[in-house]
This record gives sequence, C-alpha cells and structure tokens, in this order.
Amino acid sequence: MGLGLSLSLLAPALWALLLLSASEETVPRVSLHYGSSERPVWWFEKDGVTNYTTLLLSPDGATLYVGAREFLFALDTSHFQPGPQHQLLPWSADKERKKQCAFKGKDPQRDCHNYIKILLQLNSTHLYACGTGAFSPVCTYLNVQNFSQARELLEDGKGRCPFDPEYKSTAIMVDGELYAGTVSDFQGKEPTIYRSQESRISLKTENSLHWLHDPAFVGSAYLRESLPPGNSEGDDDKVYFFFSETGKEFDFFENTIVSRIARVCKGDLGGERVLQRRWTTFLKAQLLCSRPDDGFPFNVLQDMFVLTPDEQRWRDTVFYGVFTSQWNKGGPGSSAVCAFAMRDVQKAFGGLYKEVNRETQQWYTDTSRPPEPRPGACITSRTRHMKINSSLQMPDRVLNFIKDHFLMDGAIRSQPLLLQGRVHYQQICVQRVRGLHHTYDVLFLGTDDGRLHKAVSVNQKVHIIEEIRLFHAGHPVHKLLLDQSQGLLYAASYSAVAQVPVSNCSLYRSCGECVLSRDPYCAWSGDACRSVAQYHLQLSLHPRPWAQDIEDADTERLCQAANVSLPIPPLLQSPVSDQLEMLPAGNP
Repeated sequence: MGLGLSLSLLAPALWALLLLSASEETVPRVSLHYGSSERPVWWFEKDGVTNYTTLLLSPDGATLYVGAREFLFALDTSHFQPGPQHQLLPWSADKERKKQCAFKGKDPQRDCHNYIKILLQLNSTHLYACGTGAFSPVCTYLNVQNFSQARELLEDGKGRCPFDPEYKSTAIMVDGELYAGTVSDFQGKEPTIYRSQESRISLKTENSLHWLHDPAFVGSAYLRESLPPGNSEGDDDKVYFFFSETGKEFDFFENTIVSRIARVCKGDLGGERVLQRRWTTFLKAQLLCSRPDDGFPFNVLQDMFVLTPDEQRWRDTVFYGVFTSQWNKGGPGSSAVCAFAMRDVQKAFGGLYKEVNRETQQWYTDTSRPPEPRPGACITSRTRHMKINSSLQMPDRVLNFIKDHFLMDGAIRSQPLLLQGRVHYQQICVQRVRGLHHTYDVLFLGTDDGRLHKAVSVNQKVHIIEEIRLFHAGHPVHKLLLDQSQGLLYAASYSAVAQVPVSNCSLYRSCGECVLSRDPYCAWSGDACRSVAQYHLQLSLHPRPWAQDIEDADTERLCQAANVSLPIPPLLQSPVSDQLEMLPAGNP
C-alpha cells in the first residue's frame, strides 16, 4: 500500500484537521483589484451569452475562437473589446431536441441548451466543433474564411462530446483524427477514450473490462515520440490523457479518488481477434502529488499543462498539474502545484503491471515475466524485427494479458512546488521564459473565484509575482490559453473572456520594486523597469547595466550597479513591445 493513499484510511474529519493544522499560504507580492488601471486587461462579453468555456487561437494569433452556450465567436485579438470587428455565429439546439431533453427529466434552463465543449483546428480551412445539443451531442465543421457552419456536415457527437454540460471531458485533434475522453451514453455511465476518423478503424476503451471508473477528464496532449527521424527505437507517437477517477485498486471504506495519466499509441489499429476495435496500447498510471512531511495526498487533478521545449526534445517534457484533495470538503479551498518529469512517466509505463481478478475485482502486483512483445507498448524497431508491423499482428497472448493488466504498479510521484491553504486553483498555463541570465518556468494559475496568479518556479519552490482579479462576482476561471508569440494570456469564465498581457514592467517604479518582483519578464535598466526582450535585442551592445535576480533578489548590490548613468541608445528611446524572446514551449 503506497504512502499517500495508505494515509487515506484516516477518517475524512481527521484529514480536514490535518490539512488545517499544516496548511501553508504563499502571498502574492502585488495584488490588483478588478479593473485596476495599473495592469491592462481587456474583456469581451455579450449580453445574454454565458458559459465561455472553450478557447482556440488561430495559428497566426490574429483570431481567438470562443465557444459559449449556444454561440460561437471569432474575436479580433488586436481589438479585443466588443465591437463590429468580431464575428458571431449562433448555434442552438433545435426545438425538438430541447423538448426531448425536458421530457427525459433534464432541467430546461440548465441542461437543455447547446454548450460548446469542443473547438479544434481541423486543417487550414476548417474548424471542428461539438456541443452538448440539449443532451444529444452534435458536431459540425466551421469554415474559417467566412466563419460559417457547414450544416450539411452535421455529425452525431456521441463518443466525442459529453451529454451533460457539467461533465468534464477533453479532446485533441492529431493529423485530422479526433481523440476524445468523454462519456458515450445519456446517463454518463459509459466513460470512453475514443478515436474517430474516416480513414482508419475507430477505437475505444473496453467498458466491460472497467478500464475507466467514473473519470473526470481535465486534458490531453500529443507527443511526437518517434522523433528525431531515424532514431534506433523506431517508437510511435503517443496521445496522453489526464483525469481523476475512483481508484478501485484501493479497497477502503469509502471511494478513494486517484489522479491518472493514460496513454495510447497513434498507430494502434486494435486487435485482429482479441480487442477488435479496442485499444491494444491503453495503459494508465497513478499521479501522486503529496506533501513531503506527512504524505498528505492532493489526489484530485484539476488541470494539467504539458511543457515541451520543442518536438525534438520531447524527453525533456514536464507535466505541470494543479491538484486539490477530496478530504477538504467544507474546509479551506486548499490546492497544490506539482510537476512530473517525462523520465518518471516513462519509468512507470515501463515497470511492473497490476493485475485485476475479474471475479473479486481485487488488485495485485504481477511480478511474473510478461509476454513478448511487451503488452501495451507501441510498435517499435524491436517489434518489427519480430515480424510484427501493426497491432493487428499482435499475438493473442499479449492482447489477453493487457485486458487485465492495463494499470501500472508504480506511481509517478512528486512533491508540491506550491501549496496554498486557502486558494483553490483550477487552471494552469506555463511559459518557459528567458531572463537576463537563466531560463525560468512562469506559471499562470486561475482560481475558483476569478483571480489570476502569476508565479515563477525557482529551485523547486514557487514565488507568486502578482495577483489580478479578472472577473467580478467571484466567477471561476474556467479556461486559460497562452499566446506565447504575442505575449498574451486569455481567460474564460461564466460571463466574459479576458485578455491579459503576460507582463507590465512599468508597474514597478523603482529598482528595488523591479528586482524584488522576481519577474523574469522584467529587469531594471537606467531609470526604468523594462522588458527583458530589450536586453536580448541589445545583447552585443550592453549600453547600461541591467539588474535582475530571480533567486536571491539582492537589491542593494544590483541597484547600486544598475543606477550608473550611461547614455540611452536609440533603441531604448523608442517604444518596444513587451513581447518576450523565449524558448519555444507549450501545450502540444
């Protein structure tokens, strides 16, 4: 029994007491109220439109596509506030669907509308969108050029989009194929990870074998693990899914929630006789984010951001997750941020399997030697050497093994970089930022009461740079989307979408304030706090000392050196955008 979840034998009341007694709080250095003039924020909202929860940025960053309740928008990112420059596309559920929804006992006001849950780039000319369709999900194609709906191409959204607008789901488009984590039935009792496309066989998880247990999906990601070209392993690309579910391997007096990472191989075609039209590469492992001193587990995954330096360096990927605990119900809104390295993920998927007894549903660690090729693995150079070139050629003994061995024995463990005792984070975006001398990961964290925290990860700890209240009335941040090329962050909530520059260095009016902020985007130079992008543009000139210290913030020494009077070069006399030069990184 693992440390984190062995402790869950404690009664929930004792857990809550433990949490209250040892909770920590990291306070933002700067807090800005809603509508503050010191930090520019622009909002888009439209009367009568609610539930802005789906965001998609065009490849050039000029358009932000937004899905809301019964409406789609194409917003001009250069003029973000409401105006004629934006395009609107109504997409409501038809009257018959709404009537059937109410007839089946659903709330006509809450449930019987079309909530846009999927909005993805299909190709250069079309988007793919899905909505709940008044508990009858439907998908369509959108023409990018005139932002119109191709009504003749309406599709059944079952298996792609959830029925219930409150159900947590995820979807990702990979080379024109949709991978979705959702439910495939009206009652929400048939969870599935599903791949649908025209050119290949559709695949899904096997419900009868209970591969998933009431999952709440929070994200998905595509990693091109076949790169670099010509590598000796000849591995396949993979799609990862992140979710929380009931951990059936832990037989306690109450259901224990467990956070998971699951993966499937892009080249999977299902089995020839065993696991027909089912995944042959579905594997899942536990993500364990626990406090180091007492092992308290933050076991409910709220959001995940996958940070990859570039496609060629996918092995350096870091998975940043926001977690809460099931044992603080009614107590403080505590949360934690944990980071998981790709090498630890690979180690877990390459380790021992757990085995389930189908009759008793009890789980055991299987220490026996697994069959060859390794069950759940992708087709590799080694597999091809065995004359197996696709999953359709995989031996039955391997596929029968995976039916009961889809859960890995080893947990992927991490300790919190950030612990908050009274803040409930539920969204995260991360940007890898080039400071004056080093590179840092900057975290943007959305809360359940409409605040945005900007923080920097330094030496396995997190310093909160600033707090901005983005939404009034305590509306939660439902979605965050980062535009790294433009230096903008988008946040969606119930009533509006906000556009926020990632930094505003002019907020810091003295050298001390600038350095103590520990903001990797900003440094003091001469008589002002300026964008570090200016420093990198002037790398060969160095016209004046620049002051930045993210780790120690030694203001006395740095500011004394930085205030040496030197002539201002022409480049620094003219306005320069706060756009930052950075390493390419983001959510694949």
